[in-house]
Amino acid sequence: MRGRRCRGVHVPHRAGRGVSATASIDPRALRQTLGQFATGVTVVTCRAADGEPVGMTANSFASVSLDPPLVLWSVDRSARSYDAFAAAERFAFSILAQDQADHSNRFSKPGTEKFTGVAIVEGMGKVPLIADAAAHLECVQHATFDGGDHLVIVGRVERFVRHDRRGLVFSQGRYGVVAPHPGTVGAPPREASERHPYDDFLVPLLYRAYNHLFRAFSDTLAAEEATGPQMRILAILAASGPTDDETLLTRTMLSQTSFADARASLLAMGLIADRDAIAAITEAGRTRLGDLLNQAAAQEGRSTGALDATEVELLRDLLRKLVRHHESAP
Repeated sequence: MRGRRCRGVHVPHRAGRGVSATASIDPRALRQTLGQFATGVTVVTCRAADGEPVGMTANSFASVSLDPPLVLWSVDRSARSYDAFAAAERFAFSILAQDQADHSNRFSKPGTEKFTGVAIVEGMGKVPLIADAAAHLECVQHATFDGGDHLVIVGRVERFVRHDRRGLVFSQGRYGVVAPHPGTVGAPPREASERHPYDDFLVPLLYRAYNHLFRAFSDTLAAEEATGPQMRILAILAASGPTDDETLLTRTMLSQTSFADARASLLAMGLIADRDAIAAITEAGRTRLGDLLNQAAAQEGRSTGALDATEVELLRDLLRKLVRHHESAP
């Protein structure tokens, strides 16, 4: 019978009796394979026998039962905190929020100063809880099971609280965030009569979004006696250095007339310099650009209020990826 071939290991459909299933398994490849399963991230905490707080990062958390309310996790037998968790009558989970990756990194490393500088609230039995987490579950030990090189610990939930925060995700060796899957959740679909004819097309949506965002910033530019084309030229020169007019015109994506007007005004104000049709930003131009960018950032925060910080950053990443793809294309 043919088997299924995976990277680094051949796994038969059926293993005969007495045959070791682990003999040919590459631990590193197995870890990478398990990493395909996205999990939340928790910090598990307890009090040691001497009363000292103990904590470690774990993504082995799982729900077991609602009646009775049971959850489980597993602790490496070689971990420094193994003895404390194995003996703890009480322990708690702080399910980390999307902006708490630093806490995950801190509690995943060995050391005795993990709690230094971390905001903590005391739970039942004085078990420490990470403040501002997405959720907390406080447990008493219900049972333990042999899990090979780990001890599986089942806890009975005595108290829990859910906060309205997005949870932190870990997958393929990297942190991630929870985002709605397109087309599955979100605002209810509008009636056909309420839909814009281009609602399902990316380019018109980008254009409409740009118009809305820039319109909000245009009043700021007007108050500063500046224009969008001027700011665009300054930004490109600041990033690229001295640039000839033909290249600068192409990169600004302006019309010939708009480009010429903006270039002439910047030259007259001393914000750019010109040598043989090659433009360069001046120190005054850099200062001016810095002021405009600060105001643009403030306006962006106000204009994107319908999105949370994670959604804004995700949008930036996707647009950067799209731009890099087209700029690198032959």
